[in-house]
Amino acid sequence: MASGPSQQFRIGALAKRVGVSETLLRAWELRYGLLNPVRTTGGYRMYGPEDERRARAMQAARADGVPAAQAASRILATDRAQAEAPRTDCEAPPSVDAATLRAELETAMTAFDTGSMHDTIDRAFAALSVESAIREVLLPFLAGVGVGWQLGDFDVADEHFASDVVRGRLAALAAGPGSRTGPVVLLACPPKESHDIALKAFEVVLQRAGWRTRFLGPHTPLTSIEVACEVVRPDVVVLAGTARTVFELPDHAVEVVRRISASSRLLLAGAGADDALADSWGGELLQGDPISAAQVLVQRSPRRTERQAANAG
Repeated sequence: MASGPSQQFRIGALAKRVGVSETLLRAWELRYGLLNPVRTTGGYRMYGPEDERRARAMQAARADGVPAAQAASRILATDRAQAEAPRTDCEAPPSVDAATLRAELETAMTAFDTGSMHDTIDRAFAALSVESAIREVLLPFLAGVGVGWQLGDFDVADEHFASDVVRGRLAALAAGPGSRTGPVVLLACPPKESHDIALKAFEVVLQRAGWRTRFLGPHTPLTSIEVACEVVRPDVVVLAGTARTVFELPDHAVEVVRRISASSRLLLAGAGADDALADSWGGELLQGDPISAAQVLVQRSPRRTERQAANAG
């Protein structure tokens, strides 16, 4: 049964009811998708009894020493299992179609309707996992906008507006407090690469798996990446490029990349990279979409040793 207005409350009221800070509630919402608020016409986020129940369950699990990511995963998995259980009545559960969500985002984009875009993204995160929502809704939506812009169906303002909203949501997911003990990864785009949203999505998956990330973003000079490596001492360095021209470097720049690969595990990502290039630079090729590639990296990488964690600070 849907919650009525009297059963909805702002985040401050929820924090008082549960006994945790607003900052912690926001972190649980953004990092793990634990809470599912609705927006009022005035743009306020309102929380209901289900949000309170999950927040209390999270608080109890944390009190028992369960890591936040593991606790949230268990709570959401239980909710999904209950939602998928056979029903005794003839009511069918509402379905969420990724194509429909992408179409709704497109409609909101062309109207420059920020609220509707956020509402649709909220629904995607609530109905799907964060990883699935990014892979099936957000990234394909932006790819379609890019194609539409090239064909003249969309204006450059549409593309910039959509990119800014999605980038902001991904940045919010990658922000927030959390105890992470996984490998340290440095993420950057070479000097000629301006597109970093796929790399940001890649970062979100790694952070949700407990990795420590250092995101340098687009147009990063290779010498600056090398300096950052000397300071951070990352376990992994990821360079992402959408076109082969991004990786066409002068000889002195290639030598910088090879020095980086000599000190850290170097991974090349994006459509501009291939196995031959990665081999010539002493690195490896990351294949697949950003979400799948990040998940494979997490599965195949051993956990960090205490010494590595201490060296990384």
